[in-house]
Amino acid sequence: MTRLPSSVLVSAGLLMLMLTLSTSYMQAGGAPSISPTAEPIDTTTAEDYVVLERRFASTRGPCTPELGVPTNRVLPDGTREFFIVPAGKAFVLTDLEGEITEKVGAVWSVGTIGILNATLTGGIADQYVRARAPLNADAVSAGIATMKLHLESGAVADSGAAVCLSAVVLEKNGFRSASVGTDVRVYGYLIAR
Repeated sequence: MTRLPSSVLVSAGLLMLMLTLSTSYMQAGGAPSISPTAEPIDTTTAEDYVVLERRFASTRGPCTPELGVPTNRVLPDGTREFFIVPAGKAFVLTDLEGEITEKVGAVWSVGTIGILNATLTGGIADQYVRARAPLNADAVSAGIATMKLHLESGAVADSGAAVCLSAVVLEKNGFRSASVGTDVRVYGYLIAR
């Protein structure tokens, strides 16, 4: 005598098949599902991206000799202009890179730390962003060291602020002076405030 599957088992199997098919159909044709690889939408326009470089002209703005040398904004067409954060905007500094050089008479030692500073001037207080690197024998003999820093979230300066650049070398007993190299870049973007 052979047993036939009961109607309950057949009904349960058919119900499972229907649920599976209807869920697949709803996922594909219904409301969009959230992808685990979804990226945030970047609303920053090309005009809002900022590249700054060391300024060699005499105009200093808020960059006093104590704060360092001022910066120029490099515009998309290649022209340069003195940089102050525009009214109604804030500047988010994300990257700092460049060279520091040894000043005459300030001898560097292997194992000291080179520091490239970007000071974001502010109405209440200045902010300091520092790229650091240990000085090796090659940097000491050449009198030049390269610094790089990337910030995940960035440092923010309000409208009217400037970005001033300076450099020092940190030793056990204090600091030695250094110069900001000719090839220094600051990257970031402007946001509405």
